[in-house]
Amino acid sequence: MWQEPQQETAYLITSLTKDEASPEDLLNLNRQHWGIEIMHRNKDVMRGEDGYTNRHDNAPRNVFSLTGLALKVLRCVSPSPTRAIEHFQDNRSRATQMIAAV
Repeated sequence: MWQEPQQETAYLITSLTKDEASPEDLLNLNRQHWGIEIMHRNKDVMRGEDGYTNRHDNAPRNVFSLTGLALKVLRCVSPSPTRAIEHFQDNRSRATQMIAAV
């Protein structure tokens, strides 16, 4: 079903002046910001990263790396994290096989 194009107005707060940033620049800055937010959301909501209590030595860095690896494996299976997790639920050795292949 075809729909008429719609226009949306978004308001952004920035320290840039009108002369320093074109609408295209502001759009790119906004997309970069939300790209980072989505990455954090995936790590926190899906993996509970904000609740981790391991703060000693290299533990935070190691957990960050392992979480990133887990998300990368999930993305190889499906863009939907839920579908990717379902792929591994019945056969967990699939995950080990995919990591070994990387």
